[in-house]
Amino acid sequence: MTKEVLLMSPEKRIPAALLILRFFLAIFLLQWSIEKLFLPDAAARIARSFYGVTLPVEASYALGIAELIVSLALLLGFYRTVSYGLSLLIHTVTVVVSWRQLFDPWGLAKVGNHLWISTWPTWGGFAALFLMRDRDIWTVDGWRRSRGALPTKQATGL
Repeated sequence: MTKEVLLMSPEKRIPAALLILRFFLAIFLLQWSIEKLFLPDAAARIARSFYGVTLPVEASYALGIAELIVSLALLLGFYRTVSYGLSLLIHTVTVVVSWRQLFDPWGLAKVGNHLWISTWPTWGGFAALFLMRDRDIWTVDGWRRSRGALPTKQATGL
């Protein structure tokens, strides 16, 4: 890191940090939507194994498209409350249905895989981004607000 970056004021560091967090969380979510679209059989196996449901190919495509829209909205910071909230919800469902792997990461009861532990900090990242969404200003919403296309918080009373 350069000296200028290290000496940036918090008003500039926080949006930069949130941009980095948002970018990598969106890429994380995006890869799951791409899987549903290009490998619908894999999505069906995951649905059967973790959710206990049979997922037809058409449903895999529909979920993939919906998740793709959410992922791209997250990536761009578009409708932050909705897109960040839906992203957090999507990942929360993943965390909940993988509870066996999370509580037995080393396979002591024959269900573990220590890579599942990464879902916890990822969930924390989604939660932190959602909680700090108003400070994430390097977004499409931030750009629209700066151009007067969105009302300010003072005008909306939020």
